Amino acid sequence: MYEKNPEIKKQLKDAFGENIFSRNNDILFHRLSEIVFSCKSELLKLNSIMFPRLRKEIERLLISRSSYKFIIVDAAVLFGAKLDIVCDYIIQVDSDEKTRKTFLKNKKLSNNEIELKIRGQHIEINSSSVDYIILNNGDRKKLLHETVRVMKDIEGREKSLGCNRTGLN
Repeated sequence: MYEKNPEIKKQLKDAFGENIFSRNNDILFHRLSEIVFSCKSELLKLNSIMFPRLRKEIERLLISRSSYKFIIVDAAVLFGAKLDIVCDYIIQVDSDEKTRKTFLKNKKLSNNEIELKIRGQHIEINSSSVDYIILNNGDRKKLLHETVRVMKDIEGREKSLGCNRTGLN
């Protein structure tokens, strides 16, 4: 969404300045991250630009794929962007800080960027709305097993309700 939409680029330039862009007008995400994860008001500014567009895009995707058995919305900002209202089930995938740092390191982030991101994200979770929690502490086999277990449970719940609405209200 950031790269493909000229209106978003313009709003980001207006909000955060020219220095978050390369000479080719590509967004320099490491610079944008430094700004928004260092100051909560800057993160809120970014969210006010992106969340309404994110909601529209997710809703568009859900409608265009309504025949799918499962539609998974992978969004750390699910509650902050109010995307939870379009979900039938909410699965929280959680991991310890060490594992999160390893994931971020694998994305080629520096130690400073990792610390900044972990401290500055301010991820909101409405625990009472979470239907399932899957722990992801680095064991891929265990993660896959838990994911399949949750999907089968959701299918069973849908069948017992006598409906097939998985993935879209």
